[in-house]
Amino acid sequence: MKYIKKILVAVLILLFAAVLSFVCLVIYEEQFRKEEVYRQSSPDGAYVFVLSQVGSPGWPFGPVKAQIEVRISTGKRMDKESIVVHTDGGRLSEYNIEKIQWHDTFLEVVCRGEDGDAAYVLEFASP
Repeated sequence: MKYIKKILVAVLILLFAAVLSFVCLVIYEEQFRKEEVYRQSSPDGAYVFVLSQVGSPGWPFGPVKAQIEVRISTGKRMDKESIVVHTDGGRLSEYNIEKIQWHDTFLEVVCRGEDGDAAYVLEFASP
């Protein structure tokens, strides 16, 4: 009888661990997974603009969290900004970028969602 109880407890622990792992995986995919959507180099090639989607869009008609970054061409991050784009439940794409304009010390980005424009300015200094 003790042997059966030990097996039952072990099976329940393994089942609990499997369910917990699945729940953690779903939470990671929905909230934290970062997927690169668009990348563009500056005209002089010294900097790179990266637009990434963070997590999944809000369901059924919610916004999507995103991150815009300026990096040195070697990969080191200069500046980063978290943004929200109202895509009505759709995924973020390069078509949501209305304008990218490089200046001497900053980058101007305009992202368009279903609700209109949102402008973001990222500053960077020479490395």
